[in-house]
Amino acid sequence: MSNFKSSYSERKGPNILSRIYYRLSLRTIFAALNLHPCHQAFSTMNSLQEREEQTRNDMQRIDHRQSGVDLGDVPRHIAVIMDGNRRYGESKYGHATRGHWDGSKTLIEFSKWCISEGVQVLTVYAFSTENWDRDPHEISALMSIFCKYCDELRLEAIQWGIRIRVLVTESERIPIDVRAGLDRMVLETCQSDKFSMNICLSYGGRGEIANACKSIAEDVRSGELDVDAVNEGEVQKRLLTRHCCDPDVVIRTSGEERLSNFLLWQVAYSEFFFLKKNWPELQKDDLLEVIRTFARGRKRRYGR
Repeated sequence: MSNFKSSYSERKGPNILSRIYYRLSLRTIFAALNLHPCHQAFSTMNSLQEREEQTRNDMQRIDHRQSGVDLGDVPRHIAVIMDGNRRYGESKYGHATRGHWDGSKTLIEFSKWCISEGVQVLTVYAFSTENWDRDPHEISALMSIFCKYCDELRLEAIQWGIRIRVLVTESERIPIDVRAGLDRMVLETCQSDKFSMNICLSYGGRGEIANACKSIAEDVRSGELDVDAVNEGEVQKRLLTRHCCDPDVVIRTSGEERLSNFLLWQVAYSEFFFLKKNWPELQKDDLLEVIRTFARGRKRRYGR
């Protein structure tokens, strides 16, 4: 049976062109900063030592759960629409794109909070297929942030045992340098098993369902699948999230109350939490309150 694959997590590794481009990009950065690669390597070594020390300190601080909720009542899978980065950037810095960088730092912290509370899977909406229609200058700035952020998140994920998967429905629009960073991040975290993070990038929920339907149609046409055997299970196993359970909780920040084409199939029975804060403003107490409300105040009947 053919199997639709648009997730970078299922690639075996970066292709040759991506690796060459990645190395050339590093040399360009060195030249722009007037750094010799050896000097950069020395600085990176110091940075890694500092990161390891910080990780040890963080783990000591979160070795106990703070929500007070029984582990069995904690949502296994939390999905987040990280909204409000631009508004936050405009408000705090007078520059929208700076908000995206602060938002990327919040994602790292949010992941640590989830780990400390016993959440198993985090799925975040980083860049939708509709976002490609934004101003080209903003898109260019965002892609630059993604390049830098892939490296930052990769190092944090390795330290914390986080496996990263990148869920994509339109891969051809992603710049080659971003692809290289994504490939490396996915490849170098594929053995991690403490926590799972799905990053939806160039992703659309309708596109994901359409791609699953195309896969089914191809199998029916080839005779590998009988049309009478097509059911929800056949769709489910062709989705990009087939490796994990559906989200128990969906959080959207910034006060907006819509899904914006995010995980349309998977959130059929999710509990929704719409927070007024912009994504970079989120604190651990906000997550703890969501977990407590989910455990104590939400009754999931699944139509029964």
